[in-house]
Amino acid sequence: MSTSYLGSEERKDILKSLNLDVKSVVSDGVREYLENGAKLLLELLMQAEVQTLCGTNHQRFERRGHVRWGSENGTAVVGGLRQSVVRPRVRALRSPSGNAEVQLETYKAMNFKEIVDGPLTAAILAGVSTRNYQKIVAHGIEAKGVSKSVVSRKAIAATKPTVDQFRNRRIDDLDLVVLFFDGVHVAKRQLVVCIGVDSGGKKHVLALRNGASENVIVCQDLIDDMKEKGLNTERRYLFVIDGSKGLAKAIRASFGLDAAIQRCQEHKIRNVQAYLARKYWNEVRNKMMAAYNQNTEKQASKRLMELRSYLLPISEGAANALTEGLHDTLTLHRLGITGELRIALRTTNAIESAFSSVRRYMRNSTRFGNEAQIELWLTRGLLEAETHFRIFRGYRQLRTLKTRLSEYKIKKNT
Repeated sequence: MSTSYLGSEERKDILKSLNLDVKSVVSDGVREYLENGAKLLLELLMQAEVQTLCGTNHQRFERRGHVRWGSENGTAVVGGLRQSVVRPRVRALRSPSGNAEVQLETYKAMNFKEIVDGPLTAAILAGVSTRNYQKIVAHGIEAKGVSKSVVSRKAIAATKPTVDQFRNRRIDDLDLVVLFFDGVHVAKRQLVVCIGVDSGGKKHVLALRNGASENVIVCQDLIDDMKEKGLNTERRYLFVIDGSKGLAKAIRASFGLDAAIQRCQEHKIRNVQAYLARKYWNEVRNKMMAAYNQNTEKQASKRLMELRSYLLPISEGAANALTEGLHDTLTLHRLGITGELRIALRTTNAIESAFSSVRRYMRNSTRFGNEAQIELWLTRGLLEAETHFRIFRGYRQLRTLKTRLSEYKIKKNT
């Protein structure tokens, strides 16, 4: 019962029975006092249930169907971990099943799986390593089931249902307009992820695939997975990618040669800079950004070709890197998208910000037993990041983009 239902006289009686020494409570630690008090309260709850079943000690109980049968050591969840408690035992006087012992409902409730798994998963996602979980939650008290190996197994077990639900989550009811694709390195593995943006500006984690690199087979497998979840390949989307040739090939194989692919302009700038001495980096960045900020594709292409002529005597590799896939870096210009939406779609920052959240959640996870564990932790991190996604920048223009995407093939061939 909540203490809000207690009258002033009842509260006075409780305080009198507790006979608190405030100084000793403060010196010993309020937390330790509360945790020990919680253990006492749980034991009292079990005793209350025993009294309901068996009646008061040494008193006649006409309808008694159970008897006390001593006690034994048990466990209860206090503060997100298991602690030792004294569990009373009760037996039924007449049991049709032959098993006379009765499991106390209060004891089952205080060992409910979610009581442990909820705080544990929250702690791990907040950045607490399995090695340090025991130090944080079990300071100064006797605790069970909090060794790093046990915590790791519990964290995986608590996470798996969420991951399984994500794998089976349908996406055919989403009015998707933009699909971001990018890869993230975890434990020497490359995982390719797709995040979609619907017409209202809400972002959704759609699928991921584990592979050695962003090759066409892994990327095609990722797209096939989204098809099975309900992605309509007859609709037109804007695909924002980091520049992976395997990914571009898989997209065109599934959505046609006229698929609207916007290559990340930031990745393109870095690719060009990689061929140049550092002294040229700022100048090249400024010129490429000035070109990409032009209103039309014609104006942007003219400036980029002028930059290529400037780069040829300095580095032929930089000049070739500039023109490689140049057509796909100007897709937003051909679609006539300007303002905040163009800024938001010109790079893969939307998906990379999700990766930064995942890295924060996983920063203390350094050892993985197998690829399944890597995928499990990454999926849980992405789903946690999804709960904090903000509405997409420039979302009011997404309906305009959706309309222009439906006409993109006509515009491209004219």
